Amino acid sequence: MRFILPCSPSLLCIDRFSLLESEADEVPFWQIFKAAITARIKGWGDLVELLETIAVTLHSSSLRDYGTLRGFLQDEWASKETHFFTEVWPKLVQLALEMPQLFPESSLLSLSEEHRELELSRRQAGCLVIHQFLCSLPKQPWPTDSSQDFRIWYSSGSRHSMATRAYLSSLFTYFQRLSGVGAETEPVLSPLMNEWPIIFTLSILQESRVVQLDPSLLEHPLCRLTVVHLPTASTEPSLLGLPDGACVVSANKNVGFGQTGTQEETQVGSSPESCPVVLLTPTLQDNQVLIVQGAEAMVTMKGYGREARLDSVLTADYGFSAGDSQWSKWRRRTMLFMDALQLDQFTVDKRTIADHLPGHSNYTEIVTGLWGCGAFGGNPQTKTLIQWCAASMARTNLRLVLSGENQVVLASELNEIVKMAREGLWTAKNVLDTIGALKPSD
Repeated sequence: MRFILPCSPSLLCIDRFSLLESEADEVPFWQIFKAAITARIKGWGDLVELLETIAVTLHSSSLRDYGTLRGFLQDEWASKETHFFTEVWPKLVQLALEMPQLFPESSLLSLSEEHRELELSRRQAGCLVIHQFLCSLPKQPWPTDSSQDFRIWYSSGSRHSMATRAYLSSLFTYFQRLSGVGAETEPVLSPLMNEWPIIFTLSILQESRVVQLDPSLLEHPLCRLTVVHLPTASTEPSLLGLPDGACVVSANKNVGFGQTGTQEETQVGSSPESCPVVLLTPTLQDNQVLIVQGAEAMVTMKGYGREARLDSVLTADYGFSAGDSQWSKWRRRTMLFMDALQLDQFTVDKRTIADHLPGHSNYTEIVTGLWGCGAFGGNPQTKTLIQWCAASMARTNLRLVLSGENQVVLASELNEIVKMAREGLWTAKNVLDTIGALKPSD
């Protein structure tokens, strides 16, 4: 299955605004897009008009308003308007128009069992993100409730306005860095000057596959479990598994960004290079995990749900000099997108539990949170122990991140369990045998 890009000759539209001198009933959308985006745009009002023109042309309708976007630009970027349109916008237009060269097939091959990995250069990722901002992409060819673009952040009336403003801050910070020009026209380190691939991988656990693991993995003492408690949820880089670990993202089956402040939405929304995931990934199945590597975060966020908000803008991290990307901690950043399942939806035994951490042997540490303890009503201590066993059998350390006043006691209890495990030299077998013997009344 392929996602058709706007430069495809097969994507035809009516020229509703007569931007082209053509008498044809329909013309390639790319011709209209080029005419619209190369018109002179001098301010935020012109930019919103461009978004409306593209939306009506491609989707036959526009948003009822662009209140959140207008408010963000007028409140937080008012002083940067002239700089944006003289220094940043021309670079964005140039990169957007490079799409036919960057994607010669005019489409993206979606991830599937037959095609499990797609690699984008940072220039390709930047081009796609600009088109997501401009809303110049068609709908995904598979059923999904994930938006293909950022229009869901633009209208007024959002119940999570602080979160959407944080996502817009991340996006415009990214645009400024793409241009390579800072607020005072001084050069800044650009993602385009520090190249590494953004890799999207679909990991599939075949139901019929027999996983052969060394039985001795059950007998080793549990690997290190570090319990971290924060006053409020955070996307601080120190909590993302950098540089050689991985962070578990509690994802919906339709992965991507959104309008609210879930863990998935804050992780993706603060890292624009991960946003093209919605163009590549059909609905995740129960036995699938999506792995995204190399997406750099622009901002940190704090809080969860309606309290999710911007915390700080991150400094570009590309090592000692421009082009010295090998030293960047973001180069190896790994996000593991997976959905929780009811425990009775599958059978897990001691021989296969370690295989539930895809690519586990590559990570020095897995950063995770509570799994299946919300809608599924799972016991936090039991769920944590299961994750700990899985990580230990994968010979990987585990960092459990908790937050909020309601998890203070749990953090203390888990730290006591960690102490007991260390003193008693607990093994995965000890723990799994104990869990397996539990009854509903226990």
